[in-house]
Amino acid sequence: MAVTTHAGCSSRDMDEAARKEYWATLALRHSKGLGARSLVKLLRTFGSAYGAVEARSRWGAAGLGPAGRDFAAGAWRTEARKEWDSARNLAARILLWADPAYPSLLRQLPDAPALLYCRGDGSLLRAPAFAVVGSRRATAQGKAVAAYMARCLSACGVTIVSGMAQGIDCVAHEAALGRVGRSIGVLGTGIDVRYPACNAGVFAAMEREGLLVSEFPPGAPPLPTNFPVRNRIISGLALGVLVAEAASRSGSLVTARLALEQNREVYAVPGPALDAHCLGSQDLVRQGARPVFNAEDVLRDLADRLRPYGIGPETLPDGEREALPGLTAAGFAAADVAGGVVSDTDPGAVASGRDKPSDGAAQDKTASAGLASDTGARAVSVPGGAVDNAPAAPPPPEAAVLTPATQAERLLAHLRGHGPLQVDALGLAVGLAPAALNALLIGLEMQGKVRRLPGARYEVRA
Repeated sequence: MAVTTHAGCSSRDMDEAARKEYWATLALRHSKGLGARSLVKLLRTFGSAYGAVEARSRWGAAGLGPAGRDFAAGAWRTEARKEWDSARNLAARILLWADPAYPSLLRQLPDAPALLYCRGDGSLLRAPAFAVVGSRRATAQGKAVAAYMARCLSACGVTIVSGMAQGIDCVAHEAALGRVGRSIGVLGTGIDVRYPACNAGVFAAMEREGLLVSEFPPGAPPLPTNFPVRNRIISGLALGVLVAEAASRSGSLVTARLALEQNREVYAVPGPALDAHCLGSQDLVRQGARPVFNAEDVLRDLADRLRPYGIGPETLPDGEREALPGLTAAGFAAADVAGGVVSDTDPGAVASGRDKPSDGAAQDKTASAGLASDTGARAVSVPGGAVDNAPAAPPPPEAAVLTPATQAERLLAHLRGHGPLQVDALGLAVGLAPAALNALLIGLEMQGKVRRLPGARYEVRA
């Protein structure tokens, strides 16, 4: 059975096939005889939740005979109906495991969530992502590191994933949204529950400009057991995980461990020697995590995975290129974390203990090095775009000699004349390969000349 919810359908907007798949998914996940891994095994064996329910007489062949008997008893009906009813009038979209829009990296997990409730821009699930996590009780230095890394990577077109908690998580989300609005928050509650309450402003911003996701039923409270469970989704969505700051018993270390189990890259900022707030990060480095001191370290290490999206060290804006004083090994040793004053616009101020004005001009520079047309590239999943394995349309003969400035003017003129356009259609219209188009759009976003809309569409700012 083909299932498509378009990552944008509420339960009321689903077609008949999607409604059947949603109900079957609820039935399976509320069956006491099925854990997350067994559920995913059924989904992979039979292709969908509805297919698994229809083939329940064959569960024994898949090694799930007892689960089949528990399912047949029907004890799941009460909780499944409760979740169905609570989602009926929910202002959220439902993304099912069998939907083609379900994130491919997440689907690879042996315990992938059977469904996700989503609020915000669902197209971010198709963009390359990187997780930034750390302590809830972070130091000024730790917050500065997280903000710097999230800001730089977001400026390059990487979606920042974190857990919407206080401390490092919140700072990472805010910094990412402050650039071009690419951030995903994974909740340990129902999608309609704002926890913690002190992050209400961040929640509102994420719904407008980013994306919130949750596997938990609507109304689910912030139970302590939920947060370690949600951590596997944070790492599962990302190419890598950075622990910006963590004490020896930090929950972010759970995310790092899960990332290793999922074959994701794990990075850590070591922090000052003997600082209790950084002992967990230092343990990670001793255990094999890659120490990093600036965003270029991450971009170089993930270059092969990011290059198809037009992202690399050369796309880092000039104003963010150099390692900040507080992020170097020497800077860590010299920083007076307790007495430092942190500027949200300049994490490097931590090292000197004072606020510094941000260099707006530097931040507004485009990364022209990443704008060259790649006429031989094949279309891939472009941030915010759809997957297309067909060869890219050949550019006009003159495109090879167009300067980045000329390419930008051509793109802006086309948007002015045709209104908001989806990224794939825009690329075909102006004759740019996906990597070049993505780099160009990021630069124009940072200049405030174009705006990214839900559904991977772009328009000219008035």
